[in-house]
Amino acid sequence: MIKQTFLNLPEEKRSRIVKAIIEEFSEPSDDKISINRIVKRANISRGSFYQYFDDKVDLIEVLLKSFVERVLQGLNEAALLDRGDVFEVFEQLFEIIVSFADDKTSRTVLRRLTRNLHANDDLVYEYMTNRFNGIEKYKDCSKRFSRDSLRYKSDSDFDLLWQILTSMLKNALFNFYVTEDDCAHVRQEYRRKLEILKHGALA
Repeated sequence: MIKQTFLNLPEEKRSRIVKAIIEEFSEPSDDKISINRIVKRANISRGSFYQYFDDKVDLIEVLLKSFVERVLQGLNEAALLDRGDVFEVFEQLFEIIVSFADDKTSRTVLRRLTRNLHANDDLVYEYMTNRFNGIEKYKDCSKRFSRDSLRYKSDSDFDLLWQILTSMLKNALFNFYVTEDDCAHVRQEYRRKLEILKHGALA
């Protein structure tokens, strides 16, 4: 996991390392991620790298933290979180994350990141469960919604709904960033799934 020595770094140095990681993931080739290139870009030693991170998997955490912060900022600016409609929020989540594709670097990073997350579901699940400490804010969002309009209101049922919605969002983003399906088609299909889930499939 990301070590406290990295979190304790001065902002300028920490930002420089994050920038180097983003640049490495933004390379258009499908070559393996290179720690040597990262330390060169960040102007740190390889030994320093391992004082900050355990392994390459931690780099995914750095990237996810960066994007989660941007997503939450977008949701807060849209004033959708506090006591909001969970389905409306997940519709907006899709729009915010898709909008990152307007920036070439972000698009490439998200393409590689989404593909790696999708291809290594078991490893990612183990990591998220046992090592990843960077997504608490995203999880905390689930506590800020009104459940008044929901049929199932218990914490366990809402957690299951949150998991289903997250899985739907992940699949839509995979289709957009990795499969490179037409955005309008992906959006339409995703919104239809949200509508079916919200209103139910039974007559």
